[in-house]
Amino acid sequence: MGAYHWRECDPNSAAFNPPLVARYEMLLRHVPAGRVIDVGAGDGYLAGRLASVCQEVVALEYEPSGVELAARMLSDRANVSVMQGSAYDIPFGDASFDCAAMADVIEHLDDPARAVSECARVLRRGGVALFTTPQWRPDRVWDTRHVQEFKPDALCNLLAPAFASIEMRYAWPRFWSDAYRHPIGWRALRWAGRAGFNPFRDESASPARHCQMLAICRVPRR
Repeated sequence: MGAYHWRECDPNSAAFNPPLVARYEMLLRHVPAGRVIDVGAGDGYLAGRLASVCQEVVALEYEPSGVELAARMLSDRANVSVMQGSAYDIPFGDASFDCAAMADVIEHLDDPARAVSECARVLRRGGVALFTTPQWRPDRVWDTRHVQEFKPDALCNLLAPAFASIEMRYAWPRFWSDAYRHPIGWRALRWAGRAGFNPFRDESASPARHCQMLAICRVPRR
């Protein structure tokens, strides 16, 4: 699919995707300045956004083709390094980062608990781990490539063994998410997003009527 995150977050692109833009904006609102690792970096779009607010960014990607693509897209970011590696065995020592981020990665993993534990291991004291994932819905599957889609309680239960503090935030109001599935709503919301109105940005502390989840995790358990 190439650098599709870059295309879909570009308002001038025919593939512009307002929900995807809102996901990254929600995550970025909670990222501390400092040293950050983007685990499962894909084509490097999030790492590129992090580079503008963080001192140093490591983009970690498992697939060699993704590493090559991310390196090419991020070649002009002096504070970003791209490397190949697994979320199950992050190639850094304990307490190496101020933040670990996984943007819609956890639902693709066969062993998400192991990846969560690794994120906790590499966090410094006072650090934060950020995990985004779509909220499970009874009426649809978000993506057939997902291994598991989480309810809020299930996600918290997965994260709790690795973190003593978990704060949940939610975006993508269900009304707009349902409208986006229909051709008329899809066209209208893309037009509105280009004009500066993106209702998917609405952030709430309540899971009701929202479709995207962000877990803000602190106090890693060693």
